[in-house]
Amino acid sequence: MALDFNDPVTLQVLWNRLVFITDQADLALGRTAFSPIVRENHDYVTVLMDAQGNALAQCTLAIPVFISTLPMAVKEHFFRAHPPHTLRPGDIIATNDARIGTGHPPDLVMVTPIFRNGAIVAYAGCIAHLPDVGGRPQSPDSVDVFEEGIRLPILKLFREGVPNQDVLDIIASCSRLPEEVLGDINSMVAANEVMRREVVAFLDEYKLDSLDPLANAIYTRSEAYMRKAIRALPNGIYSAQMLLDGIDADITLHAAVHVHDDSIHVDYAGTSPEVPNGINVMPHYRIAHTLYALKCLLDPGSPNNEGCTLPCTDEAPEGSILNPHPTAAGAARNLVGHTIPSLIFRALAEVLPDRVQADSGGAPIWGINCTGTNRHGQHYSSIQNFHGGQGGRAGLDGLDTLSFPSNCKVTPVEIYERSVPVLIERKELIPDSGGAGAYRGGLGQRGVVRNISGVPMNIYLNTEHVRHPCFGVLGGGDGAPGRVTLGNEPAPTKGRVVLQPDATLLIETPGGGGWGDPRQRARALVDHDLAEGLITPQGAARDYADV
Repeated sequence: MALDFNDPVTLQVLWNRLVFITDQADLALGRTAFSPIVRENHDYVTVLMDAQGNALAQCTLAIPVFISTLPMAVKEHFFRAHPPHTLRPGDIIATNDARIGTGHPPDLVMVTPIFRNGAIVAYAGCIAHLPDVGGRPQSPDSVDVFEEGIRLPILKLFREGVPNQDVLDIIASCSRLPEEVLGDINSMVAANEVMRREVVAFLDEYKLDSLDPLANAIYTRSEAYMRKAIRALPNGIYSAQMLLDGIDADITLHAAVHVHDDSIHVDYAGTSPEVPNGINVMPHYRIAHTLYALKCLLDPGSPNNEGCTLPCTDEAPEGSILNPHPTAAGAARNLVGHTIPSLIFRALAEVLPDRVQADSGGAPIWGINCTGTNRHGQHYSSIQNFHGGQGGRAGLDGLDTLSFPSNCKVTPVEIYERSVPVLIERKELIPDSGGAGAYRGGLGQRGVVRNISGVPMNIYLNTEHVRHPCFGVLGGGDGAPGRVTLGNEPAPTKGRVVLQPDATLLIETPGGGGWGDPRQRARALVDHDLAEGLITPQGAARDYADV
């Protein structure tokens, strides 16, 4: 008996199974990975694509930007370099080209064709952030993509099940951490194989010759939900801009959101030009954050797949920081790219006040990259994430120290201290750091890192919202800005600093912006925050004197 894809129960069961397949691949990758950034931070994604390269399903704990950049890479680039008719069972294609993938070289994009009865029925894909690909350690210091490490063209990493050892040897020779890098690559291979195996079993179990009819049923419904949500908005152009610290000068991001019937377009004209440092945002990375922001605002509840993206488009001027030339530096592109959702939220705050949240201190992630050589001559390098406070939203205070729009975890302190020779002496919330509002912003955190290696250590700082704090929306106040101190002196907030033996680095991440007029905050919430030490009496008198 043929399956009825119009039956909602049948469709839900099949959809859940597809997600379960990607979650199995997720577990295989995470549990076998070597590096802390993959194993502990979950800086990776597993995605199932149909035979045309469209995103069908992704793992539950997915990096939002990766689930959009992966299918874009496949459809726009992989198919041109290796047309489907040239692929064979056991082939694995990969690249870390920033323009093709996610915007910086540490992210390896890997795709495995899934064959059944001699034909490709789907593609298993994953992206993982490798701990080191040579070049400068990840930071905004780079001036072009050539300084950011080895750049692999789209190539066959495996040919009919046989590893391309020459390529693997080149990758290992270019990395400071070859064992971790090769270990993570093998984990990616395993994840795709799990997905391949489970997709074939799924098709066999349900006696399906192809995923296409099921995929089309899923896409059609998701697209319909998104278009319905867009139609609920009044037609018009809604604009906003924001200022970022940049490196040598402020960066301006400008967005005009065009709503027309059942489609939506975001135009970034007016955004600052590209810069000669590693904070430029490649188009795929920009598009992915645009799509994520619109999905969150308009249709957060329906299944996420290719259908959701069809009513949404964006553009940015060539030569801008959101559409730089192909070899522009972008190792720390998240310092700009992560702020795109907050910009779109700000633009739509007046028409969607109950859905937007204020600017978040976890946008971008504050990445502290400790690198060096220990007393035994061994290289070490690992990034620790320090998250700021989430922006406040209708009915809810912002969450404290939460990554947004990424959802990377934090490496446990005990694990990080085994990866690099540091002592994390302090991690604590910063009272009064959340922006005042009817619903306040989440708190930032204070961390103290001590160098216990006995020799100088390089630390590469990836920070933002130091000069320009996170903004509030709908009358909410700004969050507290971030701060970095080296010893007793203010430190550069981006790029390399040298931490001498036994010296300390103080990190204070920004608080999120507030939502709504602080005078409308419930007195019970103010009293609770005072009792918990989240705000001080002085902060309450300053921000909530009229409550």
